[in-house]
Amino acid sequence: MKRIHAPEWEDFRWFPTSWRNYGTSYLQFIATRFDIYKSVVPIIEKGLRANGKNEWLDCASGGGGGLVNIFKAIVKSNPSVSLTLSDLYPNTKAFEQTCAVDVNRIRFESQPVDATQLPQHLKQKFRTLFGAFHHMSESHASKILQQAVDDQVPIAIFEPLSRNVPAFISMLFVPLNVWLFTPFIRPVRWQVLPFIYLVPIIPLYILWDGVASILRMYSKPELEALVKGLKNSEKFFWEIGEIGSGPMKVTYLYGEPKR
Repeated sequence: MKRIHAPEWEDFRWFPTSWRNYGTSYLQFIATRFDIYKSVVPIIEKGLRANGKNEWLDCASGGGGGLVNIFKAIVKSNPSVSLTLSDLYPNTKAFEQTCAVDVNRIRFESQPVDATQLPQHLKQKFRTLFGAFHHMSESHASKILQQAVDDQVPIAIFEPLSRNVPAFISMLFVPLNVWLFTPFIRPVRWQVLPFIYLVPIIPLYILWDGVASILRMYSKPELEALVKGLKNSEKFFWEIGEIGSGPMKVTYLYGEPKR
């Protein structure tokens, strides 16, 4: 099945901020509650070692909470690491909640950060994207990878879903999950509750965006094609594969400069 860049509601600038922020907090809750990225810790550690700076930038972070378990695991062996959260639409309240986990080593950019055009002060950090690369069109995806090559900085991209039948089936449970998990998601956003339990617009928007996300996922051959099309791609070591097992399997793309 060919990749389809289907529209997602949260990508539109006019989309209500409170609904978008709830969506990122919901995804953050799922990622943390089920620890879906626990298998990628060795890849993050490899990227930090390759960069030699212990400075980690996460792009398109959403709420950022999905990184908490990973960060705690990495800090055990690398206490000097620092993490910066960023997003084109910063979910400030969620960022503040995530940073409270470790105020000395986790911080965030309060201004919008475009992953395709990083500001100068962030360019030398090892960079990651979790569950966000599919939001990028092929041209934007190429810009993100090309920027890492041009800056000679390692990059790691992770997607928890693939473009397959089980992923589509899993989306059928999204509305029920939203209704069940909302009481446990912090901070509580009272303004969105009517649109979850009375008029269920938010569960339907998350369902739609979930299906659209699967249609947008890059397959391994498509990731290989993106890498092959980069200028000076041969100056990087690239690795594309899957890590984890069963429903926790994560597709990843990792690149680091050849020394």
